[in-house]
Amino acid sequence: MCILTKEEQRKIARENLNKMSYFDRSFKSQMIVSDIINSKLINNHSHILLYKAMITEVNIDWLLEFAMTYGKQCYLPRVNGDNIELVKYPCRLQKGAFGILEPVGEAVETNIDLCIVPVLAVDKDNNRLGKGKGYYDRFFAKFPNCKKVAVAFREQQFDSIATEKHDVKMDEIFVR
Repeated sequence: MCILTKEEQRKIARENLNKMSYFDRSFKSQMIVSDIINSKLINNHSHILLYKAMITEVNIDWLLEFAMTYGKQCYLPRVNGDNIELVKYPCRLQKGAFGILEPVGEAVETNIDLCIVPVLAVDKDNNRLGKGKGYYDRFFAKFPNCKKVAVAFREQQFDSIATEKHDVKMDEIFVR
């Protein structure tokens, strides 16, 4: 049972991320991308939602390029109101909501079968803690058969994450 609230866990996770050096984040990001590539996860999916990382998030740019090289249809998320919409990659990027690099271009409707998501925290039961706006939880409700994969640094891992009924569990988590 988790005794910390989501907000307390978010605060601790942010503090842990801010203590990490750029070198540690870069090195661990490369290791996580290697782990995903070696897992053959990308090989089994064709329509993949990835993201452009903020400075404290796992940088998966290499994974995006790897997937593109192997002919996968890749998409990036863009916030539109309370929802995420998809833009096909490659595309131009610009700072959008919350200072995050977002794709510029026409939103597309497609059936995503793999989603790689950033987190503030994870636990060993495949729970994820996001930033608190519920964008990905609403997105997953639209794509219930999508394989949901979180990526995180060890500094973001808790024994237990505070969860609520609407929180969507991940299918798999890659942590380094």
